[in-house]
Order: sequence, then C-alpha cells, then structure tokens
Amino acid sequence: MLGAQVIGTISNLSLTQLRDLKLAVPAVPLQREFARRLAAVDRMRAGHRASLAQLNALFASLQFRAFRGEL
Repeated sequence: MLGAQVIGTISNLSLTQLRDLKLAVPAVPLQREFARRLAAVDRMRAGHRASLAQLNALFASLQFRAFRGEL
C-alpha cells in the first residue's frame, strides 16, 4: 500500500499493477451528499468573502473620517 509520505513518481510501476490497484469508491448517494455539502460550504465561503470586503470598505471609510477629524 502507498503511504501519504510518497512524493514524486514510482519507478517500475507496471500497467498490470495499476489495473490490480484497489480503490475505495463511496456509494453514489454518499458522493452526491458530499457534493451537496461542498457546494453549501462554497456558497458560505463566497458570502463570507463578500461580507469581509464590505467590512473592509466600511473600516477604511471610518479611518478616513477619523483622520480627517470628522468623528
């Protein structure tokens, strides 16, 4: 079995060995659930980035007004 520490390429790996390699593939419903959750996380991430951009703009405006003595 190949460990997570393997970096680079494996020499002398034959096509037969690749064909005999066993891979764990989750059931299709689990794959769909994972994709659904990943999409939800991506939507939340996009929302948080938009909120952060808005907060940064508001903070910059507040700093500008503070340094001009408007506060």
